[in-house]
Amino acid sequence: MLLAAIAVPIQAPLLAMTLLLMAALFLPPVFRALKLPELLGLILAGVLLGPSVFNILEPKADTVALLAGVGKLYLMFLAGLEIDLSQFQAARDRSLRFGLATFAIPLSVGLLIGLGFGFNLNSAFLIGSLLASHTLLTLPIVEHYGLLRQRAVAATLGATIFTDIGALLVLAVCLAVQSGDGGITAIARDLLIFSVFIALVLYGVKPLSRWFFQRARANERNQFLFIFLVLLLVSLGAQAIQLDMIIGAFLAGLAVNETLQDEPVREKVDFFGKVFFLPCFFIDIGLLLNPVAFWQTLTTATSLTIAIIGGLFGSKFLAAFAVKQREGYRWEEVRLMWSLSLPQVAATLAAAQAGLKAQLISPAVFDSIIALVLVTVLIGPLLTDRFAQRLCWIRQREDRSTPVAFLD
Repeated sequence: MLLAAIAVPIQAPLLAMTLLLMAALFLPPVFRALKLPELLGLILAGVLLGPSVFNILEPKADTVALLAGVGKLYLMFLAGLEIDLSQFQAARDRSLRFGLATFAIPLSVGLLIGLGFGFNLNSAFLIGSLLASHTLLTLPIVEHYGLLRQRAVAATLGATIFTDIGALLVLAVCLAVQSGDGGITAIARDLLIFSVFIALVLYGVKPLSRWFFQRARANERNQFLFIFLVLLLVSLGAQAIQLDMIIGAFLAGLAVNETLQDEPVREKVDFFGKVFFLPCFFIDIGLLLNPVAFWQTLTTATSLTIAIIGGLFGSKFLAAFAVKQREGYRWEEVRLMWSLSLPQVAATLAAAQAGLKAQLISPAVFDSIIALVLVTVLIGPLLTDRFAQRLCWIRQREDRSTPVAFLD
């Protein structure tokens, strides 16, 4: 620890919560002014407040663990909530094909990277799953350019359902194997239980949420409490069948997705999570980071970090290229699909944290994943903005009778 001797971790819950909220309030605007991602500022706040530097907050403290734990669930809940199911239905076959490619290719590349660096098969599969998903971080950019209904964009957005569920199921199997219950029969049994649970959530919670919202049409307070209760109950249900709670949170988001689409309470659900719980989770990621060890990973395990980052960039591009010929995409669309599928935040961070706690991945891999997140958060939006502009320019140049293959 760098400066741990000058302080002891705060034990008072209210004071710990106050510090978390102060960090969430003051640091993001500073990084925004510096043209840097707010996420970077929150992680840095955690590093400074954590045991590696000033030792003010302890990651295992009850207040931090509670707020960060709910924040992790809320992160996955919003990931499921923000998927546009209507876009998925409109481009279902195209989404499934790209989803399979952008899941299987990075998973395979990550598996090879893990095995190449001496990790066992279970850990290597988890490393592969960390590369297989993607976060719709750059969605506002394509929305700004009016490209949400463009065929390549719609396919990429729809593919998120496939990649996130697939990556989280791989995580669930890896955790089951790590716990010692990893025989073929046990894995088959677990997959059957997982499948039944997924079906119950997606096809049971959806009508229940619609019924409740009809009954509480004029009461946004009860609507909000119901949604939050669904998040917690489904997450606890996932934990009860030995699934990680983040899988339940993601499924809960998918289950209430359509119900919340046109409801005023949707904005409050987003606002409450993004303002209060999500910053606590990102700060907690920083609390777990040791800057000295992180730097040592980047310098002494440079090849691992480069392999993971390069593996993601290369495999995501290969996935977009793999569907180019069949779907008739032009190169500009392939590049846009690639840039949209690059950012790794929600499922990647949550799964990496779960893998680290279960000792499935080493601290060096965890640090490399944090570097991957930061790189993709910085580069993904820049590439998406560039490629979206290019596609819009091409659309404007073409004759109105032959637009750039929009869904409508």
